Amino acid sequence: MAWLAYATVLLSSSRDLFSRIVFEEGDAATVSIQVLAAKHFELLVGNYSRVGFHHPGPAFVYVQAFGEWLFYDVLHLVPAPWNGQAVAILLLNAAMVALALSIVHDWYPSWTLTAGIGGASLLFLTVYRELLSALWFPYVYFAPFLVLLVAVSSVVAGRTEHLWVVALAGGLLIHGHAEFLFFVPLLGGAALYLVWRRRLEVARKDWWLFGGIAAVFASTIVLDAIVHFPGELVKYVSYGGGHGIHMPWTAAWYTVQFWGPNHGLGIVIFIALFALVALVARGEKFLETGLAVCAAIVPLMSIYAMIGIDQIDEAYIGYFSYAVPLFMFALLLAGVTQRVRRLEFAGADRLKFAGVGLLVIGIVVSGLTHSLANKRSEMAGVPTTLDAMARAAGSRPIVLESRPHEAWAEVVPLVLSGARAGIRVCADDATRMELLVTAAFVCTPTELATGVHFAVTRKAAGAPVGQVIGEVGHGVGSQGSWVTTLG
Repeated sequence: MAWLAYATVLLSSSRDLFSRIVFEEGDAATVSIQVLAAKHFELLVGNYSRVGFHHPGPAFVYVQAFGEWLFYDVLHLVPAPWNGQAVAILLLNAAMVALALSIVHDWYPSWTLTAGIGGASLLFLTVYRELLSALWFPYVYFAPFLVLLVAVSSVVAGRTEHLWVVALAGGLLIHGHAEFLFFVPLLGGAALYLVWRRRLEVARKDWWLFGGIAAVFASTIVLDAIVHFPGELVKYVSYGGGHGIHMPWTAAWYTVQFWGPNHGLGIVIFIALFALVALVARGEKFLETGLAVCAAIVPLMSIYAMIGIDQIDEAYIGYFSYAVPLFMFALLLAGVTQRVRRLEFAGADRLKFAGVGLLVIGIVVSGLTHSLANKRSEMAGVPTTLDAMARAAGSRPIVLESRPHEAWAEVVPLVLSGARAGIRVCADDATRMELLVTAAFVCTPTELATGVHFAVTRKAAGAPVGQVIGEVGHGVGSQGSWVTTLG
């Protein structure tokens, strides 16, 4: 029910996905190239990182591949492949948030409380937009991390039947980004240790389910290490030693930005939430454990910012941690509700109206502000430019050069569109482009020698060289790039 509600809100907010053809650009196009491999079950690694490696696993890319296959190839519900990918991620995010809500509901089986938390989450997402509606991976990690926090809290508090959720959320996160090789083993490992230390009873089927899910996520990482020995893991170690350590106060300043619209309000909200939740959590096992988990995440986030982030001004690396204040708000609502019910005064039964009212307010506000609408960068001019290059090249391969290298953001969509249309388009620079377009779309020596060469030149870089046959980019005027013939 909760999944259906969230899915309805997300899809109705982004209903243009079912009518508007979207040509993806830059990062989205690099993932779509991986989707081509995933649709043939050939992908073993995750999306690329700007520091020169792929993230550990392809789980999210396979979700997008499934969406493209089902909603575009089979059902024809969307007008373009990327739209199908977007629908799949929106449905996954809805499922993740619904799963977190269901765990809270297991502890406090009140539909009015669940409705209230759902409404509060919609209001939260009105302030911090794109956390559920965008396909950029730094946003996509938010929902699974929320589930991980809730599931770990539940397991440590005694509901070991939620161990499988820890494995699911942790596996998704590790596949998504190398940073979660730091967070997930610490959180998941602590949960397993406390289950053992406290001698909590775990049903055999729950152990099997936990182990089976973990094994599925581990399988692609192990297989990649075998097939492409030693795989990507070694690169993460070399990256970790390749940059300096930031000062503790700089890392703390980085961490607090995810607690409010600005640092000042973030500090106020941080202190207020911890104080209020501590006040209402006394005597409530799940609330006390959730508070402890959130309290542990804050220093862990600062430690990671110190040692694991090279460019400390890049906020997107920590977008997932917006899940912590949202979980704290949920704990606060649950705690207040329990306290009020214990008072047993005449108006306590009116809490159900408060929960439903908060849900209605959340739906209305998110609808009026379009805060849950999918926003994306699109690439204009791709089909006409591809047609022009195909006419000029005839039966020969199309070789693309980027001038400067930053024009890769326009090169990749052209390579992708060629692959979808059955036209051979490849990138000329293996050293720089293989990470972005994969080895399958880097030109071979024969193609470099026999293909027709085109340059993709950023307009800001100067006058184009050769005859202009097309323009691609985010808009008109000075934005985007010229595509010109060479030789």
